[in-house]
Amino acid sequence: MSDTPQRHQSKRPRVTIVDVANGAGVHVSTASRALNPGTSHRISSKVVRKIEKVAEQLGYKRNSLASSLRTQKTGTIGLIVPNLSDPLFSPIIASVEERVAEDGYVTFVANSDYSPIKLRSIVERMSSQFVAGLVVASFELNDPSVELCLELGIPTVAVLRDPRHARMSSVAMDDAAGVQAIVEHVLELGHKDITYVTPPLAASTAQNRLAGFNAATRLAKAAGCRFDVVEARAYDVAEGERIMGHMLASGLTSTAVLAFNDLLAVGCLVALKSAGVACPEQISLAGVNDLPFMNLLSPPLTTLHTAGRDLGFESADLLMSLIKNHSQPVKRILLTPHLVLRGSTGPARKPGSSSDPSPIVTQSEPISV
Repeated sequence: MSDTPQRHQSKRPRVTIVDVANGAGVHVSTASRALNPGTSHRISSKVVRKIEKVAEQLGYKRNSLASSLRTQKTGTIGLIVPNLSDPLFSPIIASVEERVAEDGYVTFVANSDYSPIKLRSIVERMSSQFVAGLVVASFELNDPSVELCLELGIPTVAVLRDPRHARMSSVAMDDAAGVQAIVEHVLELGHKDITYVTPPLAASTAQNRLAGFNAATRLAKAAGCRFDVVEARAYDVAEGERIMGHMLASGLTSTAVLAFNDLLAVGCLVALKSAGVACPEQISLAGVNDLPFMNLLSPPLTTLHTAGRDLGFESADLLMSLIKNHSQPVKRILLTPHLVLRGSTGPARKPGSSSDPSPIVTQSEPISV
């Protein structure tokens, strides 16, 4: 008997696609298509089941790396959002992942940080990794990354933000109609002095929501009312607090403030509370997106529900069909938001009441804008 223990056992030969094809009695290309989620629909279900059974019996494992090197495609989808910390994108990400997984794809998520330069870099990197397609929530208007995606030949769908490119499909909310509905709501509550807080107009969401606000100002019910637009620098809570602080310090006359999104609205609410201004008794407040926990604020926030999961599912579903048929016509899917009425909006304060509509001025130091 040898003093040296046997350390190496004979390795079982790796099962190849050729073995599966021989075992199933089909051509190698047929076996390959049957075991690929992206091409199995080309084979009859009976043949696919037969090949899958043989592959399972033989212990076959598909070599994704070899396949990607051969076809320059992987079973991956790229999803690019402008801000991973914004809870708006969580349901979009989740529903994209779920939908593409049905077709056998895995999702890679990247954050462009509202930077066109970073977005372009991410697109180039994902292209070099042979992603099968992209869902992009970061496109601005006239964004050069749109042309880059088209030049690289990557099937791409824009979600939430529509770059308005003739060759780019998109899924978005009807932001204009939604914001107009919010304005109509506060007009019906008797408000005659209304301010809208908008971010820079680089993206379609900002332009469309402002268009909805402006459309509402032209309604018959808006006759004799005063409307104002204040531009924010960013989309977050801190910016909302800064903007509201500035408006209060400047002598705010509006009895209703509408924010581009819920995060800005939350910041406005923080500033109102810090200044001792009652919401909605003195100033009504509303946002957009219906983020989680908006119903738990004090007061709960009136907002526009923008259906993040529907946005994610529809964009991923559109991408799957585009991957299968690159020549399909460009589609623009517009989803309908709905107003969620909560406690942050109420009747306008009336002259002579304990909260009459004179300008609200706080003792805060004016904040430069």
